Amino acid sequence: MSKVEHLLIINASPRRKGNLSRMLEAMREEALAHGVHVDWVNVSDLQVAPCTGCMVCRSRLECVLPEDDAQRTLHRINCCDALIIGAPCYWGNMPGTLKVLLDRMVYGLIGEGKYGPRPLHKGKLAIMVSTSTTPYPFNRWFNQTRGVIRALKEVLKWSGFRLRVCIERGGTRQKPVDAKDLERCRRAVRKLLS
Repeated sequence: MSKVEHLLIINASPRRKGNLSRMLEAMREEALAHGVHVDWVNVSDLQVAPCTGCMVCRSRLECVLPEDDAQRTLHRINCCDALIIGAPCYWGNMPGTLKVLLDRMVYGLIGEGKYGPRPLHKGKLAIMVSTSTTPYPFNRWFNQTRGVIRALKEVLKWSGFRLRVCIERGGTRQKPVDAKDLERCRRAVRKLLS
């Protein structure tokens, strides 16, 4: 069905049975049903020291801090054909745990080119998913899920990922994720694989 053989799902929600986790689980099930190898990372389980901003990684192409889950996650990104990244909205942006992880992996996402940044994952496919308790359409108007998506788009764009689908789901407190939402997630995976 597709060239995607190895899919990585990064779940930035600390809630294992929460709305975002349920959406990502539906995506995993759909990918597995199509014979795709799926790797899963729960960001809340990772041990990642914060970036010190030394910028040495940009020239050395490795982090100077002791190895931790940031390097292991970067290795998983390097091995995947496609990435699904899901993040709940925290103050109009991604959770801090995900931001710390991305900061620590920058040298493996974006290289130094002669005329600016060089994407190191050019051509890989991606899906982004964000949830918010702010009801629709306010989750978009007030930059709740929209803020998360905007921040993640920057990371993925400069890293070379091609965004296939973006899912924003607001109002999860008043109306939790339902069968219609889960089917939307499955369709997104089918689009990724087509």
